[in-house]
Amino acid sequence: IDTPVNGSTSCTVRNGPFMFLGGATPADLSGDVWAAFGEVSLPFTDTIQAQLAARYEDYGGAVGSTFNPKLSLRWQMTDMFALRGSVGTTFRAPPQTSLDPTQVTSLQFLGGAFRAVDIAGNPELEPEDATTYSIGLIASSGGFTATVDFWNFDFDNPLVTEPVGGMFSTLFPTGTGTGNCGNATFAGLQSRFVFGAGGVCSVANLSRIRTFVVNGPKVKTNGVDILANYRISDIWGGSAAVGTTVTYTHEYSVGATTVEGVVVSPAFEGVNHLNYQTQIVPVPEWKGNAFAEYTYGPHNFRVQVNHIAGYVDQRTAPFPPNVVQDATGATVARSNKGQKIDAFTTVDATW
Repeated sequence: IDTPVNGSTSCTVRNGPFMFLGGATPADLSGDVWAAFGEVSLPFTDTIQAQLAARYEDYGGAVGSTFNPKLSLRWQMTDMFALRGSVGTTFRAPPQTSLDPTQVTSLQFLGGAFRAVDIAGNPELEPEDATTYSIGLIASSGGFTATVDFWNFDFDNPLVTEPVGGMFSTLFPTGTGTGNCGNATFAGLQSRFVFGAGGVCSVANLSRIRTFVVNGPKVKTNGVDILANYRISDIWGGSAAVGTTVTYTHEYSVGATTVEGVVVSPAFEGVNHLNYQTQIVPVPEWKGNAFAEYTYGPHNFRVQVNHIAGYVDQRTAPFPPNVVQDATGATVARSNKGQKIDAFTTVDATW
């Protein structure tokens, strides 16, 4: 049990009954948001139409206000084909919980053991904003409809949590021993680590790490969305439909991340990777679904296949090296990078 500070009921580290898991800190948070939205449709010709939209929001305080416009265009080239596109900006204010300096505690596997990682809010957060654009083709004829759209998002100041994996591997490059402990260049980073047994800096003595919600590095992502549906309105006394939706992610580039003046995560490409203990989630290159359904009176029968492509766990630990024999028969320890996470497919059948 932690000893209260100066006899108060506030502990320096709020440990729970499971050693390092603590309960959430009670908070009473509130905020006012004022917003106005407007939209106008501009039919230039019978085949070319534009839409202009804009939104103004005022969050007050340090977050401030924002004005975000959007322009959309559609050109009906023929009865069957149309082109569409849009360009605009978006804005995301930090939620009240991220501005609150209190913390929650998570578990992360670091240096061969689970460690407590405290994640605290940050009252100095700036809003996240992005510039977006897309261009696509629409095809429609009878019961058939299909769309293909290319999309692109450029994020500035994304709201993320500091990458604990990068912080750990920067202070302890080999994952063991004392690493960069005592090195003046890493003094600020070392201050984020809490050590037991007299505060001696080492992996074996590490008890917890302090991280914050921050405005992260720039992120750029783009890809293609594909949708196709075909419906038959009269078949065997009912109606049938088949369709598919597919997303291909071409790029998910994240800039370098700095913590306490030290680069803890170099710029990286997240597509086709697990991205464990980074600022982003796994980003498979392909994902989608396909369905077939039949409706007869009060009955609807549907089968849907959902698929997420495999991707790579780019970590070196905790995987042991893959030991193989070379052409001469000698034993060679290959790299333990590139652990493959298999594709995931489910089939749902519903009546």
